[in-house]
Amino acid sequence: MKKAVMLMTLAFLAFASSAYAKKEKTITRQDTLVTDNKYGYSLVVDNNWKVRDFKEPSIERVYLEKRNYSVNREAQSFGGDYTIPTVVIFAQEFNGAIGDFEALLKKSLDEHSSDNEIIQKLNLLRDSEYVISNDLVIDSIPARQVFLKRNYKRLLSPNSYSSDTRVERQADRFINDHEVHELFLVKNGNILYVFQAFCEREFFAKENKDEFESMAKSMKY
Repeated sequence: MKKAVMLMTLAFLAFASSAYAKKEKTITRQDTLVTDNKYGYSLVVDNNWKVRDFKEPSIERVYLEKRNYSVNREAQSFGGDYTIPTVVIFAQEFNGAIGDFEALLKKSLDEHSSDNEIIQKLNLLRDSEYVISNDLVIDSIPARQVFLKRNYKRLLSPNSYSSDTRVERQADRFINDHEVHELFLVKNGNILYVFQAFCEREFFAKENKDEFESMAKSMKY
């Protein structure tokens, strides 16, 4: 009888330990320091950014969304959609150098398809263009900074608050513009890290570029 009770107790403790482990967060935030406990890297994130993790297992590690940001006035006035400044960090085993990943990305943009899971999730396979890239160093590790643009034709809904009733002013209309996507590629050991930051073109240089680059360059591996 005692042996049976002991076995049941051990089984319960093992189950409770397993359940706790599953619930334990792999992405933690302490003040401005965000840490990925699975992959061991960290970065500094200002309090103006919301931090979200993903259900494990996931190559998408951290999702950052800006709290206070500017909006395209035309989109705001006419009720159209707008892009919130966002950062997504990916991590994945990759057999190759960061230059190989960049070449694969370029090829994927031309072919509008890719077998690489990170490239699939960048949301750049349609209507996107490679712009330029350059070398840099992050945490003493060689890295690549890649700029791309994602073109869009954005629908602006009729402005219901306008007193102008002319059909040409009230009809649905489109604007052509693009988002700026800035990628930072780092290979540490056999793990490729991709830091993707993006926002509307109008607000990239004005108020987001410095923040994007500050976060990316604060990463410790």
